[in-house]
Amino acid sequence: MNSVISYIDTAREKSWEWFVEHAHRPHALFWLGLVSFTDAIISPLAPEVFLVALMLAHPNRWKQYLTTAIITTIAGAAVGYYIATFLFLQFGEPLLAFYHLDHAFATARHLMVGHVFVTMAVASFTPIPDKVFIYAGGFLGVHFFPYITGYFLGRSIRMAIVVYLTGRYGKQALDLFVRYILWFSALIFILLAGYAIVHLHLFGL
Repeated sequence: MNSVISYIDTAREKSWEWFVEHAHRPHALFWLGLVSFTDAIISPLAPEVFLVALMLAHPNRWKQYLTTAIITTIAGAAVGYYIATFLFLQFGEPLLAFYHLDHAFATARHLMVGHVFVTMAVASFTPIPDKVFIYAGGFLGVHFFPYITGYFLGRSIRMAIVVYLTGRYGKQALDLFVRYILWFSALIFILLAGYAIVHLHLFGL
């Protein structure tokens, strides 16, 4: 746990100066949208860190920042889903057949398709990057509506927590968020793993 926190702290400090600099520029809202959109697809930059920088620079604009971040990250999740769907149709099925992983893939699909809304809702609160769940959703061909609504719920709550903590505690919000979210993430991960084990072994799914 401490090593994970240390890694996150280092990555956050490297990007913090860039975020602070751009938070005071005229096109800050554009950069927030871009960071939030690409975060759901490929970018390692966390929009939550940029949200903190923006809140410190212009706290009265929190509704505008939160709305922009949520809308653009949902758009990114939608694009990521369809990218993964396209890649699977092109390369996924032949690879599964070649490595004889058809049954394992069917099991994974059953677990996620049957609980896609819950899975995507808690995705933002696990140690696993959201991008993994986003691409998994596309690869597995889960239903889009519960996928995107679940992701919308989880991501909105996560970003709203960051905005609230920043308004209340300032830059210290990052430390509070990272430290508490990791413990909560560990709990969620354990519960999900236990749930999957029960279904796999007791129900033969």
